[in-house]
Amino acid sequence: MAGASLPTTLLPITLSMRRIKTHFSPQSFLVSISVGRKPSTEFVKTQLNLDRSGYIIADETTRTNIPGVFAVGDVRTKALRQVVTAVSDGAVAAHYAEKYINENP
Repeated sequence: MAGASLPTTLLPITLSMRRIKTHFSPQSFLVSISVGRKPSTEFVKTQLNLDRSGYIIADETTRTNIPGVFAVGDVRTKALRQVVTAVSDGAVAAHYAEKYINENP
C-alpha cells in the first residue's frame, strides 16, 4: 500500500499459536495462517520415497527415487511451502522432465 505506514507505537512481539504465527514490529506486520500440513501422497507411498511426515523426497531438481518421476509443490520435502515455491518447482520439473525425455527416447 503506497504511502501506508504502521503506527510507531507497536512494540516488537511474536505470537505463536497452533496454526497462526504473527509478528508485529514498528517496521513490519505479518500474519501467516497454516491451513494444514498433511500432504496428499497416500497413492504413491508404495512407489516413491517419503519422509516420516509423508512428503515426497525429491532433490532440488525435483527428481524422486524413480527415474522420470518428478515431485512439485507442497507434496515435496522442502523448507518453505508457498505458491511461489510451487510455481518454481513446476518450472524446474518441466525443464528436467524435458531433459529426461530427450535423453531417454
